[in-house]
Amino acid sequence: MSAGPESSAAQLGTAEVTASTVANIGPGIDFYFAFGVIAVTAGVAAPLTILAAGVAVVLLAFTVAEFSKVEPSAGSFITYVETSLGARAGVVVALLVAVGYTVAMAGVFTMSGGMVALTLAHYTSWHPAWEPITLVLTGGAIWLTVRGVSLSTTAVALAVLAQVAIMLLVCVVVLIDERSRLSGIPFSWAHLTGGLAGLSAGFPLALYMFIGWENGPALAEECRDPRRTVPRALFISIALATFLFVFFTYSTVTGFHYNVSSIGRSSVPFLSVSDHYLGGLAILAWLAGIVSVLATLVAGANSQARMLYDGGRSGLLPAWLGRARARDNTPVHALLGMAGVGLAIIALWWISHLVGFNGGSTDPVGLYAECSTMGTIVILFVYFLTTLSLPIFMWRRHRQSFSAPRHVALPFLGALTLIVPFVELCKPGQPAPYSEFPYLALAIVAIAAVVAYLTVRRHPSTGSGEGRTFSAPSASPR
Repeated sequence: MSAGPESSAAQLGTAEVTASTVANIGPGIDFYFAFGVIAVTAGVAAPLTILAAGVAVVLLAFTVAEFSKVEPSAGSFITYVETSLGARAGVVVALLVAVGYTVAMAGVFTMSGGMVALTLAHYTSWHPAWEPITLVLTGGAIWLTVRGVSLSTTAVALAVLAQVAIMLLVCVVVLIDERSRLSGIPFSWAHLTGGLAGLSAGFPLALYMFIGWENGPALAEECRDPRRTVPRALFISIALATFLFVFFTYSTVTGFHYNVSSIGRSSVPFLSVSDHYLGGLAILAWLAGIVSVLATLVAGANSQARMLYDGGRSGLLPAWLGRARARDNTPVHALLGMAGVGLAIIALWWISHLVGFNGGSTDPVGLYAECSTMGTIVILFVYFLTTLSLPIFMWRRHRQSFSAPRHVALPFLGALTLIVPFVELCKPGQPAPYSEFPYLALAIVAIAAVVAYLTVRRHPSTGSGEGRTFSAPSASPR
């Protein structure tokens, strides 16, 4: 990738990028651990919250798709903000991407071992420590990504097919068994607890379930015909994820006989439903959870390392991140750097809990929830800056294709959808450490702004190479 990954551009098509994106979204891991909270806040009509989040993500994806149609780049958000708003904004977004996604990935690293430990504890009398399992599985997943994008994406595609097939099987069994109880109640606004307030309360978590949708743009430089492949994969993967999340939600709510209180008492509602309706075969659902975590780990590492790589090669991040292995252009330094920092976050969290600084429990689900929330808040700033960038980008660089409805109105609607999660995640009265996360996120943004100012002042050419990889004239993005 040092000379631009055009040399390996023929590796990935729409199917491969779609599979990698769905895996990064994580239809298993995210639904397993997020649905219960969404159901408690939204009530029986929890599918409506999922649908609302799906619409919001489509609006955000439209913005990124418009960028990708004219200038696809592994830098994704970093490239688009830098080429629109300037080098300082590019450095800020590069730092926010590095922090936000690395923190979020630390949660995924945690659950790779956590899900295995939970499964063993459920089916045996053995309660192994999750930390060494996390270290081994994370190391194995990173080794696979270092082998190259083609091999790792093929493995991810197979993993996605396996986990989705098992989860669909569980849902079909539930719906057949409960066919006399099937109802449209889960899609009724009247059954949404608290109305719009209930939908809003669960919306940030529903939106987090979709994080990973931006996987495709980061793989653009290794795609065949990226101007077409990336937008198609974006919308296909979001449509698939929305359908799966809504179907899983409806089936789980039905399996609990529309009893939200029972859902709230279950630590992982989907697995509780699987145990009840499948008996011994429910182990397949537990194994699907493990497969889902590992697929998300590999897909997320692939895409996010490529964004870090782009930041390094353009000078927006430390230069060592922008070095790739010569024989196959794999961004090994970015992969290993992200993995190292992610594991360090886990180690620091584990030590802080062990010594009692942040409570005594080292439950992996707790760290997963904390990393997910903190990472999401930082990533929301990245989304917001990207929506602001599109109209400027198109007006300055592709004025002949500029369209006010497409490049102003729709990004504006995408920016509006971010208000709800910002408000909900930052509202006062939340328990620690969640109450501290908004202030920590603002501190990160402030530090990033200071670093950006100093970096560009010392190195005025920072970011000058952004947006050139696919800058040749293209067909109209319409």
